[in-house]
Amino acid sequence: MIQGKKVIIRQLELGDEEYLYKWWNDSNLMDHATHCYGTLQSKEAIKINILKEIESTAMFPEQKRFIICDKDTLKPIGEMNYSGWDSRNQKCELGIKICELKEQGKGYGEDALTHFIDFLFRFLNLNKIELTTMIDNKRAQKLYKKLGFKEIGVIREGYFDSRTGKYSDVVYMDLLKCEWKKRDE
Repeated sequence: MIQGKKVIIRQLELGDEEYLYKWWNDSNLMDHATHCYGTLQSKEAIKINILKEIESTAMFPEQKRFIICDKDTLKPIGEMNYSGWDSRNQKCELGIKICELKEQGKGYGEDALTHFIDFLFRFLNLNKIELTTMIDNKRAQKLYKKLGFKEIGVIREGYFDSRTGKYSDVVYMDLLKCEWKKRDE
């Protein structure tokens, strides 16, 4: 487990399909990620994917999903993941979502990101963490910049946005290990 000041980040467990099913199929929650209908995944399909991840014996899988829990209550409030881990170039992509809407804006995301980024640089020995966010997700971009991420470009019409039925631009950001280490100096 990864422990922050406000959160505990733990591995997926059987039973988490209940939370993921609720979160991923909530159109209000998934709207900013361009899924205005949710992901339309069944609980069984989510459970199968959790089982695959749990059954993997790889210590350093190419991708891994985690559950963010409130440290005081241990109640799941969100999820985060890394994907596309490239061992040769020592980089991966990061994703996070505080899924309980009433818990957003309370500092859980910043705490989770701070400790997860540190975990990725130390445990996976990464040199670089990348992420993308929709061009209109200014709240997320502000937090990422606060943590040291740099905007390195815009991917024009990078994702289909079901909110508008059009393609939307995506902000591409990254953070280098040397930049992260400077925070501690």
